[in-house]
Amino acid sequence: MLKIAVCDDSRELLEKVEEILLEYEKVKNIPVAVDTYICAEDLLDGLKKTYYDILLLDIIMPGFTGMHAAREIRKYNEEIKIVFLTSSKEFAIESYSVGAFYYLLKPVREETLFPVLDRIVHEITAKQESFVIYTPMGILNLPFERVECLEVYNKHLVFYLNDGSEKETRGALSDYENKFLERKEFIKIHRSYILNMDYIRSFESGEITTYSGRHFPVSRLLAKDIKEQYMNYLFTKEV
Repeated sequence: MLKIAVCDDSRELLEKVEEILLEYEKVKNIPVAVDTYICAEDLLDGLKKTYYDILLLDIIMPGFTGMHAAREIRKYNEEIKIVFLTSSKEFAIESYSVGAFYYLLKPVREETLFPVLDRIVHEITAKQESFVIYTPMGILNLPFERVECLEVYNKHLVFYLNDGSEKETRGALSDYENKFLERKEFIKIHRSYILNMDYIRSFESGEITTYSGRHFPVSRLLAKDIKEQYMNYLFTKEV
């Protein structure tokens, strides 16, 4: 399912964009879930509770602008695809400073929005390799790229996800260790933790902080090697 948030101070535009997105669902046969927000403050609250693949965000809004909101979002979420909606080209260059995926001029139409959504779906599909865990609620399929860190304690595994949520299952670290460490973005930072280096915000003595604000311990004995591996990863990572 494609989860999309739309934020604009015009209720008329919100309704129009939602209508286009539901039409995209029918035409492309891709399940779409849409949430709409009338202001940036409501959007930021919503993002704390819900994971979205795409954000369609108006740049020019009264008070807390879309650009301000995007800067706040990028402090803890590097993954969401931000598509700015605007009636002016004035902010085009600035929009890419917050990692915007696209800059779409209003009025929003099917013929302009559909190709952008197609490109995003292609990227998401290409990246989302996943694994399965068994929880009390049933079987859960999780994309590797959503995992910030994996922790083991007392025969329990906790998967810390990039939307701030956590998923837990019973098992040993060895049940998943090879699956994660064979991927270049993951590294073992402690006997109980495997971390996704794409989410490292800061690396200080004995601790790593991720973009979501979580703090994970680093083994003192492994610290030097971990720093070297992280630097190598940054320099070899595909842009």
